[in-house]
Amino acid sequence: DADWTSFEGTRLLAVRWFAMEGPGATAVGPSQSDPRTGEILRGAAIIPENWVRFFRGEALDTEPRLPAATTLPGEFAPRLMQCTHAQEALAEAQFAHELLSLRGGFDAGGPQTERFIADTLKDVTMHEVGHALGLRHNFKASTGVTRAQLRDPAFTRSHGVSHSVMDYVALNIPLPGETVADYHQVTLGAYDHWAIEYGYREYPPQEEAAALAALAGRSATDPALAYGTDEDAFGIDPMINHRDIGDDPLDHARRRLAIARELWQRTAARTLDASDDLTVQRRNLQRGLGAFSAMVPLVAKHVGGVLTSRQLAGAGQPVVAPVPAARQREALDLLLTELFASASFRFDPAFLSRLGIDQHERTTFRRFVTNPDFSLAGAVLGMQRNALDMLMSDGVAARLADAETKVADPARLLSFAEVQARLADAVWAELKAGREVDAMRRNLQREHLRRLAGALLRPTSAAYADVRPVQRMTAERLEADLKKALAAHIARKGSATVQAHLAESVQSLGEALRAPLMKQGV
Repeated sequence: DADWTSFEGTRLLAVRWFAMEGPGATAVGPSQSDPRTGEILRGAAIIPENWVRFFRGEALDTEPRLPAATTLPGEFAPRLMQCTHAQEALAEAQFAHELLSLRGGFDAGGPQTERFIADTLKDVTMHEVGHALGLRHNFKASTGVTRAQLRDPAFTRSHGVSHSVMDYVALNIPLPGETVADYHQVTLGAYDHWAIEYGYREYPPQEEAAALAALAGRSATDPALAYGTDEDAFGIDPMINHRDIGDDPLDHARRRLAIARELWQRTAARTLDASDDLTVQRRNLQRGLGAFSAMVPLVAKHVGGVLTSRQLAGAGQPVVAPVPAARQREALDLLLTELFASASFRFDPAFLSRLGIDQHERTTFRRFVTNPDFSLAGAVLGMQRNALDMLMSDGVAARLADAETKVADPARLLSFAEVQARLADAVWAELKAGREVDAMRRNLQREHLRRLAGALLRPTSAAYADVRPVQRMTAERLEADLKKALAAHIARKGSATVQAHLAESVQSLGEALRAPLMKQGV
């Protein structure tokens, strides 16, 4: 039913192998290979026409609002679970298109929007065809593209915004005043040509081994051929991520957070027609919070992070290397100022009281959800919990300690003690400043306190011996600050709720510090 020729030269092949009538059906690239040789026997990229209609409606923020999941039959279901590029590309396009429309550059029915939709579909199509040809995800491909190149329209048109269509890149959204280049991955990248050449080029039998070795060896010196796939993306290397772009993940995070705040500001200032509903207010708030949430693991991975390499011995490169200490501190600073600062996530109450209710979604697809309100505190706390879990984990403590054996000057390293001290100061900033503690901050402080007390009460192994003494030192210092803050609060006759919060915190921390415990691994 889709008018494929309207997409200005972008032609999509929708192969209907089976009925996929669910509105959440999405793109997938199934293939079958000979288990003996790896030879691909058949492959296809399936993009149903209803996905195109669904995408246009969602990207333009129009009805209908539809569910985001459809169960696929038989052999294709596991494939879909392995690749979420189409779903993530849709969410990314919603975020970007809404911001660009609010800036005044996009008309809902104009040629720019049509081009935007066509480029998103082209990106998804190339990605899924890549899977059908045997390519795996490459979440490190964008690290070979510099910030200057991302702002160069000639470069992005010729080379793309990443060096591979198998990446999950964020859209290349400029900050206000920056040059507009391509938003999407619109062409094959250097890695794609190289990988396909390695997999499909034919050589005379007597030359094949040497020729393939030489071809593979190019990856040791060419940053455009950087590679990191699914098992790397959820590891400890901060250069391998979903939905980042460019050679500096921290710079990308700063830009994305600034863009999220811009979306909120423009949404709040937007003039609505008298007949408009307010659901877009709510969706844009959630889209911005989603951008913040996506940046948490990307930034937190730098703290205690390890840069990894897949190169062989002949490349002469380290297989693992700790993230430089200055870089780890830069990431920690970003988290403390954007996620844990008391001034973050402050909105005009008038804006928060005008968040529209999507009745269609509530009653049809979330039939057991009866509360129409949106909890900003709950959404923010969810992000903060994730960051606390990462920064206070045994894994971070172990990697920070292990780094001492991998560098020449361990004294310059970021330590687990420094991380915990700075984190506690940020979470409990109101204590020394003598300010009242609002509900959002009390939620965060309880979560921090719970993890701190838990580290003191549970047995630890010798491998993570730094955790208990460091957290005990942090807890003792915090207990002293809490006692002073509680006394001052009582003296100035502050809020009874805040007094109860401080009193309970003093009691809980004191009990954890003085609890008898048989220590293990000592």
